[in-house]
Amino acid sequence: MPHGALTSSAYAGRDDLRAMESIVSAAWTSPARPLVRCTVGDLEWWLAGGGPDVDWSTRIRVWSIGGDPVGWGWFSPPASLDWFVRHGLTADEESAIRADILGWHLERARAIAAAAVDSSTDPNETMKPVLLDVWAADGWREAASLVQLGWTPTDVVLTQYIQPLDFDLDPPRVPEGYVLRSLRGAEDIPARVEVHRAAFAPSRMTVEKYATLLGLDHYALGRDIVLESGDGTFAAFAICWADPVGSIGEFEPVGTHPDHQRRGLGRVIMRHGLRLMRAAGLRDALVFSLRTNTASEALYRSAGFREVALHRRYTMALQR
Repeated sequence: MPHGALTSSAYAGRDDLRAMESIVSAAWTSPARPLVRCTVGDLEWWLAGGGPDVDWSTRIRVWSIGGDPVGWGWFSPPASLDWFVRHGLTADEESAIRADILGWHLERARAIAAAAVDSSTDPNETMKPVLLDVWAADGWREAASLVQLGWTPTDVVLTQYIQPLDFDLDPPRVPEGYVLRSLRGAEDIPARVEVHRAAFAPSRMTVEKYATLLGLDHYALGRDIVLESGDGTFAAFAICWADPVGSIGEFEPVGTHPDHQRRGLGRVIMRHGLRLMRAAGLRDALVFSLRTNTASEALYRSAGFREVALHRRYTMALQR
């Protein structure tokens, strides 16, 4: 266990990312498994979503005790927070770290709201109401601490699914007219972004953002899988993240172009991805789904995933 004073510092680059990922990977090797709120793939996907020009020092902060990372906060303007606290700490230690992260979250949200007023050309502009939000899993310590602090649970829920990789899977049956393959290189990124934007419209993904994945530790072109249609465009896709330390894989994101839906392409992609993860020697595969997305929920259940946790959005009004 770490010893010393709790300190925090702004994100300063790749070494901090690896420190953040180290406590996520360690959680997957702990008795808490599979009740772990994310994988290293989530962090790298979030980085890509921000793009190459974001000042991450204003959005990410890392907490340490005696130089050992024990938690991190990830702020998304105007007022959203993702967070993680190292597993194996006492309840009091975890509570202190979470309180510090929430305090930083509050400071960042206030700064963003104040900056919006300062930049306004309207002399009568005042700070608009802001709703802070953060996620916590039902029944976990984090949820109890949020309720005690006055946060309100909402009906917005993510289902966390997991599937063991301890069995063989036959290759998927690819429908006629499609080719199942991985990305070959940067030349495939424009088409990959195009299908992502179609599947998740409206989407802010760009070629420039997606290209940042190429330099990250856990991204691999060979695990960025697509179904290519006869006209050369991509019809369905998934990134298969692999964490060899935590022995966990994750599908994030998974999608199908609207013009190619209801043809079983999602199941083809999922089965191929599961085979890749098993071939990589991983123990389990993970995927998240918005509870109200009935198509995704049905796809993951039909692919053999089982529900292990429900992650709920909590909100609180920002006090001026």
